[in-house]
Amino acid sequence: MERRSDIEGLRAIAVLAVLLFHAGVPRLEGGYIGVDVFFVLSGFLITSLLVRERETDGGISLGAFYARRARRILPVSSLVAVVTVLASWVWLEPLRLRSLANDVIAVATFSSNFVFASRGADYLQSTLPPSPLQHYWSLAVEEQFYFVWPLLVAIAWRIGRKRAVLISACLIGLGSFGYSIYVTTQRPVEAYFLLPTRAFELAAGAVLVTLMSIRSVGAVRIRAVAGWIGLAGIFVSALTLTDASQFPGWVYIVPTTCTVMVLM
Repeated sequence: MERRSDIEGLRAIAVLAVLLFHAGVPRLEGGYIGVDVFFVLSGFLITSLLVRERETDGGISLGAFYARRARRILPVSSLVAVVTVLASWVWLEPLRLRSLANDVIAVATFSSNFVFASRGADYLQSTLPPSPLQHYWSLAVEEQFYFVWPLLVAIAWRIGRKRAVLISACLIGLGSFGYSIYVTTQRPVEAYFLLPTRAFELAAGAVLVTLMSIRSVGAVRIRAVAGWIGLAGIFVSALTLTDASQFPGWVYIVPTTCTVMVLM
């Protein structure tokens, strides 16, 4: 798909929000919502590519899709992991290096979110030093989504074309959102790291792009106003949410909806 300035701008805002959050900038304790913006963008972009491929080529090549993802993701993610491990050998104490070895395997297999969830590493509230590779949890969530969603799109398209894809995305989103509300109160670490509670955000992007490919979504002026309101909502979320917020849960519908409004 063509390069879109709104998507590039959202990426920049998301990256900056996460960086400032980790830097401990005052009054930006909700900067972690940058990850949620990225999840919506991922669902939107990947579904756009899949729908376009199905319409232009008459089918979805799963092999070609995974090859493209590998070429796009593996070089940079591998370089960052290698540099991080080398730096860890210099600066970390021996006991933490043992744990890091397990984290490296998890990163390589895109399962690091499972490792951190099972370890009980509360990303927001833990007093223990986080793993140097803990930021790979969000990439693992996306890769797990990429592994499942293209196959579901191909199957749904055979059943009912775009409308079946749209219904599938809606069902996944609703199920994930309801499950997240429940799990966040019971097992918040699991809710934060794992795909079933995060699929709502990825599905939101998929719902929007599929719906827009079927019919026009509102008048141009309405979409423009919605975009500015959504952008303001992202900033407000970053400024008002804190590490005490029960996240994701019902709260993450705000940054998710705001990102969808901008993409409209």
